[in-house]
Amino acid sequence: MRAAGPNRKGAGQTGAANFQVGHKDFFMDRDDLNILFFGHTTFGIRRFRIRKESLRIAAYVCVLLQLSVTFFLCDYIQVRKKTFVLNQLRQESQVQKSHIQLFSTRIGELEKKLARLKDIDQKIRTIANLERSQETLPFIGMGGPSPAMVGKNLTNQKQMPPR
Repeated sequence: MRAAGPNRKGAGQTGAANFQVGHKDFFMDRDDLNILFFGHTTFGIRRFRIRKESLRIAAYVCVLLQLSVTFFLCDYIQVRKKTFVLNQLRQESQVQKSHIQLFSTRIGELEKKLARLKDIDQKIRTIANLERSQETLPFIGMGGPSPAMVGKNLTNQKQMPPR
């Protein structure tokens, strides 16, 4: 239905009133977004109306959703990187612990050999009837825990379950 203009027939009070009342949808179209779907079926055209205000709110929600997804994705990537580095450090720590255990056992073997050599030396001096003119001090390590303590700590750590 068309509105009656000043040059058309019926242009008068009734035409203007008819335009305002009859075309109420015309004024609402300014706030609505019309979407038409043309189908191949006999139903014809489907029409959807979306308010521009609702569309604007949906756009804000989409932007907010996109920002939150981006934030969580970046956070997830950082956590994965840190987990990878942590696993590498754990492996390196295990290798170092095994090296320390190996060195500790070697030091223990060397101490046993030194004690055996000391006993042999004492026996030879007793057989040869030689007295020590000076007391020799045993080898004293400077700094750090004794190898026996390191060995005990490593065995305690092996017995503890991993975290």
